[in-house]
Amino acid sequence: MYKILIIEDEAPARKKLKRYLKQACSSYEIVAELETVAEAKSLLTQTHEIDLIFSDIELRDGNVFEVYKDLSINCPIIFATAYNEFLMKAFEANGIEYLLKPYSFERFSNAWDKFIRLKGNLPANYNELIGSINHLLKDNQENNIEYKEQFAIKTQQEIYFLKVEDIVCFQADSGIIFAFDKRNKRHTMPQTVFKQIEVFLDPKKFFRINRSESVQRKFIDKIERYTKNTVSIYLNSESKIVRTSQSNTGEFNAWLGI
Repeated sequence: MYKILIIEDEAPARKKLKRYLKQACSSYEIVAELETVAEAKSLLTQTHEIDLIFSDIELRDGNVFEVYKDLSINCPIIFATAYNEFLMKAFEANGIEYLLKPYSFERFSNAWDKFIRLKGNLPANYNELIGSINHLLKDNQENNIEYKEQFAIKTQQEIYFLKVEDIVCFQADSGIIFAFDKRNKRHTMPQTVFKQIEVFLDPKKFFRINRSESVQRKFIDKIERYTKNTVSIYLNSESKIVRTSQSNTGEFNAWLGI
C-alpha cells in the first residue's frame, strides 16, 4: 500500500486529484491533506513514512519550496500547479513530474506510472538516483521548450507584433493582462491568465514577483527594501516601480543571485 501526502490548498483540485488517484491505483492510503506551508513543515518534520507527495506550489501562506528548502525529503514529489515559472526549481527538489493545471487523466496517469517504475527499482542510494533523474529532466525541458520572440497583439484596426526583448513587465488587472514596453507603452495581451503567457517566457529572464506582476531581469535598475519581507523593484530607468509579495521575495532574491 502506497502512503500518499497531498499538499494542495484548493478543494476542487484535491477532489480531482483523489478521483484520478482512485482510477490509477487500488492500494493506497492518503496520509494527510494539507493546505499551508506551516502544516506541511509540521507534518514532514514529524514523519518520513511517505511514499509519494502530490504538491501544489503557491499555497495560502507562502511558497511550498520553503518546506523543501528547510527539510530533507526522502520521497519523490509530483508537482501540480498553475504556474510554469517554477519548473526548474521543482526538479531541484525531489520532483519526478510537473503537472501544469488543468491537467488530464492521461498526464496524471503518465506521472503515476513514472512513480511506480521508480518505486519498483529503488537502489540503495535513492538520493543519487533522484539527482540523476532531475538532471535528465531539466536537460530535457531546457532542450525542448521554445520561448516566444514576439507576441501578436490584435486591435480593431490591425495586428502588430510586440518583441519579448522589449517587454519590461506584465501586469494583470481584472482579468486583463497588460505588457509594458521599454517606451512605457501599454499593450493589451490576448491571453487572460498568466500561465498562458509564462509557458512562452524564459524563466531565466522573467520572474513572477506577485500574483499579478512579472518582470524582465534586464530592465531591473535597482531594488530596495519596502517592508520587512518585501522589496520595491525599479524598472526601465526607474520609470516604473513594482513590489514583490511576501511569499515571492525570497525566491526573487535567489533568482537574482543575491
